[in-house]
Amino acid sequence: MDARRNDIGGAADGRIGPPGRWPSFSDPRFRLFLRHWAERRVGLVVPRSAIDPAALKPCLPYVYLMRYDPAFDTFICTLSGELVNQAWGTTLMGKRPHDFMPASSAALANEIYRRIVLTPILHVGHRHSGSPDVPVKAAERLVAPLSDADGRPYGLFGLSVYHFDPIAEATYAPHVGSNFTEYFCADLPADLPPE
Repeated sequence: MDARRNDIGGAADGRIGPPGRWPSFSDPRFRLFLRHWAERRVGLVVPRSAIDPAALKPCLPYVYLMRYDPAFDTFICTLSGELVNQAWGTTLMGKRPHDFMPASSAALANEIYRRIVLTPILHVGHRHSGSPDVPVKAAERLVAPLSDADGRPYGLFGLSVYHFDPIAEATYAPHVGSNFTEYFCADLPADLPPE
């Protein structure tokens, strides 16, 4: 096993997906999003300009785009769907992770986002959380890297489906946990994922 497979940012709850296989999903929104991204790959990633919102209509309330800002080594949200904004309680447009996440979560998000964009990888995650500052919720997500027109890292394109209970948000619940699987784009199959 090569060295990159042993370094997923020190996160104990992460693992590497098997080479030569696409992630699998039962939710049709995730299958549509993944296939759309895979169909538009140029090399290992998709140019930002190749994303077609009309083809992703059922996914649009759940998607977000984050542009990498190398000057500050962070990400800025340039698009956030209605249900993403609802889950966070604010629009994410124009914000960096530290503007809408607790500091420790923002640091971890930036670490994961950098890996997605600079390695590049597909990130499949499941998170359940709750604290006085963050409502009780669960999220499933698929995050993919994007390039600019010249093939340089642009940022990331994500789909997050949130499940939360507004009544439970009124009470404190400790962080429950999260897990994720990362798929190296260099190891993904040349063919398309199943529909």
